[in-house]
Amino acid sequence: ETAGFLYSAMLTTDNQVPLHGLGPRTRLGGLDRGALGAADVAAQSVSAMAPCGAAAASPILIAAHGGPVVASTAIAFALALIVAWLVRGFARRVPAAGSLYTYAAVGVGPVAGFVTAGALLLGYLGIGMVAVTASSAFALRLASSVGLTAHGWLVAVGALGFAVASGVVLVRGIRLSARVALVIETIAVGLVVVVAGWLLLHGDVRRLHDSVLAPIPDLGHLAGGVAVAMAAFAGFETATVLSVETRAPLRTVPAAIRGSLLLAGPVVMLATLAQAGTPSQTPTDSWFGALAAEPGGRILVPALYLATTLSSFACALAFTTAAARVLLSLAREGVLPAALGHTDLRSKAPTVGIWVCTATVFGVPFAMSACGADPAAACGSLMAGAVCGYLLAYAAVAGAMPAMLRRLGEPSRVAWVIGPACALVLTAMVAEFWGLTITGPFWIGAVAATAWMLLWAAAGWRLRSSRPDAFASIGAHAGTVRSEVWRGYLRGSS
Repeated sequence: ETAGFLYSAMLTTDNQVPLHGLGPRTRLGGLDRGALGAADVAAQSVSAMAPCGAAAASPILIAAHGGPVVASTAIAFALALIVAWLVRGFARRVPAAGSLYTYAAVGVGPVAGFVTAGALLLGYLGIGMVAVTASSAFALRLASSVGLTAHGWLVAVGALGFAVASGVVLVRGIRLSARVALVIETIAVGLVVVVAGWLLLHGDVRRLHDSVLAPIPDLGHLAGGVAVAMAAFAGFETATVLSVETRAPLRTVPAAIRGSLLLAGPVVMLATLAQAGTPSQTPTDSWFGALAAEPGGRILVPALYLATTLSSFACALAFTTAAARVLLSLAREGVLPAALGHTDLRSKAPTVGIWVCTATVFGVPFAMSACGADPAAACGSLMAGAVCGYLLAYAAVAGAMPAMLRRLGEPSRVAWVIGPACALVLTAMVAEFWGLTITGPFWIGAVAATAWMLLWAAAGWRLRSSRPDAFASIGAHAGTVRSEVWRGYLRGSS
């Protein structure tokens, strides 16, 4: 493991130093280094994917974009596995809190890294907002299912309480938030498997067969459906933001990426197949309606609403965690204000970044609700913007993988084929999805995503013109420090 750190430090950082010149800390110092184990890191990725929430919302959103539900989900899962293979190649070599944007910067350069950072923040914060909106909607349905009436002021107080609870859990340290997410998602995944199994046993076999073999309308709608379905798997890579805080990160983080996707992916596919046998895929008649229509399934409805609410809340926690560490990395590089790189001395958490991300993830859905926006329309628009963001980030990393291997002296013919091909497919999907969305009911999300990326590009151009040294520093990651190297070797090399 130490050899891996040395290899990464010598070949992929801009500030190369001899071994006898190693410092006591890196530019990412202040985080709780080596505090997390394999289960904690895997919980981050599983929580970000939120199998329970994805299982409930993904088929409905895919159908709303005109894509075949089962085929879109299956293709998206296959694409996610390819992207995960590429991301794991970076995670084995570069421990970083900046996640995909650091990988793009290491592979291609600071310009690609900066653009990827903007896309990544758009995706992380956007999906976090979707999770908060979904959590509020399912909480209201839970209250209604047990005979309670939720008044407007009660909803506002509940949303504020969720925001405060989220911030408090996150600023107390990464170990607490990881354990909370692990417990929530374990319960939620178990309930999803039970409900999906029940629906498969009591569903319509003919309708399930027709859904699986449904004809593909056209490539445009298929691309749109796959793009939305990718949202069900987005977040598997968020384990990378905890690389600095993980024990043996060059081994643990790649394993967490693979394991979380192989766990959550089949759960989402199982739930998709279970819902394919229900009467329809509309917001008013999803698998909740199918359960309520059967005497034996009615008892599961409140439990499923509770699990979906908690799973969506854990998803919001996971993406807030990821976005806060991306902000910290950018701040430590001098790209964003230094305050965003502050870490608490006791909890070692990036408190300023956490509160900024919490205010954004919870504040925007709250403002939209206060303005009278329909929750389904809000989710669709927020999801549209997030899809554009994380697909662009995935495409950048796929394109950067061969360049990074060449820079490290590890040329791979497989990477040179799969990386660019995956990047082209994802870029085409973004373009097709954006074109379909801009003319549909969720056009606000596409416009907002475009505006954000243009503003981010303008900010990058200004930064590069005024402070080229700060722009060139993009791509910082955790190198080797003195405490990780055998002291006798250091004395002998001095």
